[in-house]
Amino acid sequence: MKKISSVSEFYYILKGKKVVECRDLLEWGKWFKTADRIVKQETLNNGLFVSTVFLGLNHNFLNKGKPLLFETMVFASRKEKTKFGIKKKVKIGDELDQDRYHTWKESEVGHQRMVKKWEGWKK
Repeated sequence: MKKISSVSEFYYILKGKKVVECRDLLEWGKWFKTADRIVKQETLNNGLFVSTVFLGLNHNFLNKGKPLLFETMVFASRKEKTKFGIKKKVKIGDELDQDRYHTWKESEVGHQRMVKKWEGWKK
């Protein structure tokens, strides 16, 4: 039985849009601290926020298939009515949807797919 590790064997950095393995934690940390990891971020007309970023670590925790290194998330970021009729700002961080990808190109396509999925959403 294969052991599932909670610590990645590799770290990953970007050289342009190309993913490169990095086995040195200090080198990776220096890169990660200053790197622009954003693939695309946008606020939709309905107020939802869609963000696609490079993670720098493999999020394929089952170790089946390719490393999942990019992630798109959809967050609520608009005013909502509570049950008492009071409007409150739903904080960024209220996650509505998420998907992960192996390459920059896949993440761009996935971002657009997520935008199309959620742009017509109304609460």
